[in-house]
Amino acid sequence: MGTETQHLTEDAKAILLLCCHFNSGKNTKAEKPLSLGEYNRLADWMVKGKLRPADLLQSPPDTDTLGAALNIDGLRIQGLLSRGAAMALAVEKWSHSGIWIVCRSDERYPSRLKKHLKRQAPPVLFGVGDIGLLDLGGLAIVGSRNVDAEGEDFTHKVAQACANSDVSVVSGGARGVDQVAMLSALETGGKAVGILADSLQKAALAGKYRQTIREKRLVLVSPFHPGSRFNVGNAMGRNKYIYALADFALIISAEIKKGGTWAGATEELKREEHRPVFIRMGSRVPPGNMALLEVGAHPFPEPPWEDDLNNLLDRAVPSVAHVRQPSQRSLFGDDRRLSEVAVVKEETASFQEVSERPIDPPTGATADNKPDPRLSIYDAVRPVLLALMENWISLADLAGELDVRKGQLDDWLKRALDEDVVEKKTRPVRFRRKYETN
Repeated sequence: MGTETQHLTEDAKAILLLCCHFNSGKNTKAEKPLSLGEYNRLADWMVKGKLRPADLLQSPPDTDTLGAALNIDGLRIQGLLSRGAAMALAVEKWSHSGIWIVCRSDERYPSRLKKHLKRQAPPVLFGVGDIGLLDLGGLAIVGSRNVDAEGEDFTHKVAQACANSDVSVVSGGARGVDQVAMLSALETGGKAVGILADSLQKAALAGKYRQTIREKRLVLVSPFHPGSRFNVGNAMGRNKYIYALADFALIISAEIKKGGTWAGATEELKREEHRPVFIRMGSRVPPGNMALLEVGAHPFPEPPWEDDLNNLLDRAVPSVAHVRQPSQRSLFGDDRRLSEVAVVKEETASFQEVSERPIDPPTGATADNKPDPRLSIYDAVRPVLLALMENWISLADLAGELDVRKGQLDDWLKRALDEDVVEKKTRPVRFRRKYETN
């Protein structure tokens, strides 16, 4: 491979060769990239055989074996893997536009996509901007391309509230509600994540996004070829990624059983552990909004939203229906909680299922490794919180440091404020440890 592809791991190169077009037009039948279902079958076969994607580059599998085991033409696999020169040229072109690439085997691949979508997580993701924004969560704001003035004004105000509460706006980047939400958040000093269905390469160079990309407040991503043109199938398919990268979703306007907004919301609500979906209320909202209430959506809280929008949304969802399991490390070690282990098989270290290991007991556990009932979780977390707040820090950054959801962190911070050991300032919201003065 050329030097321009050296930033890609060998596994990533193999996945890119198998799953991607290297031009925005049509490929020959022999070079048609694997579909998501085909790649998942191949991934299962590799795990079973204790192989990694990179092994396919060193020793391409027997064509008859693949055909019999996976119902995939082995010659097609070999043809895809032989496109090294075309891949190198494409990656160099994308790199010149500031576009990065992550594959499902990479450490940097957004954990939220794997955990929420499991086998529906795209094998390859293209992006521009700070990839770290993809794991912050936030509020997905979606709706019609032809939004009316009232809906546009509501979108603008909610996005501003997100920025003031340090909640990222997640949207699709399309004309209408998506762009109003993203640009309103960015203009107010907030952060935004855009999941594009087409034209990532063009958007990466757009003047309206350039400055906020440099400031690491905006990331644009797409599972599709960076030069691809708009098509309805891609636009519908990317909806699930918008929900996966958010903590909550807000529907500004939806038509009943029609259009991408309705399809995306109902698809999400059918998931066993779906993101809470809210709808804009009012006497003049489209009938689709009210119809979504009947299939599990919730009314969006009425303004004013002040500076605690994230906590407000947490409280607005009934606890029985509100099941969220974000990725989170133990506060007392690096082990993952057993109920939150990723089920997608491509793990960076071993390309296997994550092994389940017990969580180390926190400081204060008794001799038989049972937690001391006199020690609350807050008591154990409090020293860690104060240590991280030597200087002013935002709620999102603090949640990122501890890898906990903002709602839980908000409860701890309120207690710390009540104890007068932490101080807070607003617009934007920041926290700092309170130092005693002599």
